[in-house]
Formats: sequence, C-alpha cells, structure tokens
Amino acid sequence: MNIKDLTYFNHLAKTLSFTETASYFYISQPSISMAIKRLEEELDTLLIDRKNNHKKLALTETGLILLKYSEQIITSIEQAHEEIHDFNHQIVYFGLLPTIGGHFMPQLLPKLGKYADSLKLIEEESSDAMMELVRDGEVPLAIIASDFSPVDPYHIMQIPLQQEEMSAWVSVNNPLAKKKRLLISDIKNTSCISLEKGYLHERVFQKWLDDNHMKKPQVLYTKEIRTAVSVASSTNMVAFMSDIIVPKHAPLVKVPIENAPNILISLIVNQSRNFNQFQKSFNDAVVDLTKGIG
Repeated sequence: MNIKDLTYFNHLAKTLSFTETASYFYISQPSISMAIKRLEEELDTLLIDRKNNHKKLALTETGLILLKYSEQIITSIEQAHEEIHDFNHQIVYFGLLPTIGGHFMPQLLPKLGKYADSLKLIEEESSDAMMELVRDGEVPLAIIASDFSPVDPYHIMQIPLQQEEMSAWVSVNNPLAKKKRLLISDIKNTSCISLEKGYLHERVFQKWLDDNHMKKPQVLYTKEIRTAVSVASSTNMVAFMSDIIVPKHAPLVKVPIENAPNILISLIVNQSRNFNQFQKSFNDAVVDLTKGIG
C-alpha cells in the first residue's frame, strides 16, 4: 500500500473535498482521484460514495474502516520518523513547568553531562496537562506537582522530590499581612485569586474549602501566576499558592494557613512506551539524580 495514497485518502476523508485536498498537497485533483482509485483496486472495495443524492462526498462503510486504520498508520509512521530523527541526532526530551523547573533544573543540569547539548525541554503551565503528555508517551519524563493520590502506577513511575505547603500571599498593606496564621474565618468575607480549573492549585484550594465546610468566597481565576502575584500585590485579594511557584522578591507577604493543604512535587516517567536507547539512558540518569534530591 502506497503511504502517500493513504495520506491523501486520510485528508480527503476528513475534508470530503477533492479541491481542498489537492490544494493542501499542492497537486492536481486528478492526482487525488488516481490515489483513491489505486487504494480501491488494491482493497477491492469502494471507499468513496460517488452517487450520493445530495451531491456531496461521503465515505462508504469500508471507507470509514480505512479511515480508522489510516489514522493509526500515519501516526505510527510520523512517530517512527520522529524517533529515528531524535536517535540520529541524539535528542532527549524532558518536560517541566517553568516555575517548578526553575527550581530543580539548576540542580540537575550541571550533573547531566553528555546530555546537556542534546536536551529539548517541553514546557507546560499546567501539571494536569503535563501529566497527560507523559501518560500518552508524548513526553518521556517530567517534573510536576500533584496531590498525594498515586498518579498512574501501571504506566508511570513517580519519584517524590519535595512536599510543598499551600500558603496565603497578600500585599504588605493587606490587614491579613499582620497575622501569624490565617484561619478559615479570616477568608469568609475576603476576595481571593486562584489559578483556574485545570490547574492543581485550584483543585487543592477547592478541596481545602470543602474539607473545612467553607462556602467558596468570591474568587478571581487566572491562568498566569504572574497575574495572581500582580493582583494580590496591588489589591486586598488573597492568593493561595505554594512557595515554589511564587517568584523571588515578589512584593507579597506569606501568611501560613491553618490546616494548610499540601502538594507533592515529583518526577514522573512513562514506563509503558518503548523509547530509543539514548532517551532511556537519559531517563535512567535523571531518575538516579532525583532519587538523591528526594
């Protein structure tokens, strides 16, 4: 089976347009038609319903079957190309969150020796998003934050590095800045700022409220830690964040929280995907180093 023909079919099956498919690949429409004809002859079936009453292209039942497998085949070929390229150029991948990575990378990079020039960092703002990338094998290993639930012991190795306590961060002019410890009652009539849903801090903050039977106060949500710091430092809003993500020299005062929730910083490594030998050796080197940190 000609891979190029299969690629043309895959695009045509999604767009249902010979014109758009031909334009996408910078070839003529007859070339697309010939590719489909070759596939149909090889598979002894019709893939495209050319007699549709609505004068629109439609896939036949066997066309739908081929579409399903063409996705898998094309993805596998793309992954093979990528892995061969990475192996030939000795490229290794490491995922991190910019805030957490900024804390741990200075400890790791000087000790990674031969891998330093081969390293490609994959950055994500959300631990949840990074977790999915590692689980799917798109990123071999990463440093993330999580709650204390096992991440996925069947597919992912988790090495705890550091436990972080959530704290309240307020401006120097906020009346709460003078408190030695923030109580539940202190935030009943207080506006807060938090990272939005999809971020670990929001989930931990909400669980802390639920565990303490506290009605959610007025909350402003943001995707950016810098925005949370800026808003908290210029208003009387309370930001709930762990120490590790708060920039040094931020114009905020840290106030410990009563019964503060904790998060766990971990190295996670995909154990189910068969990475090339150079990536595997890099994974093993990072695991050894982080076991010394944890």
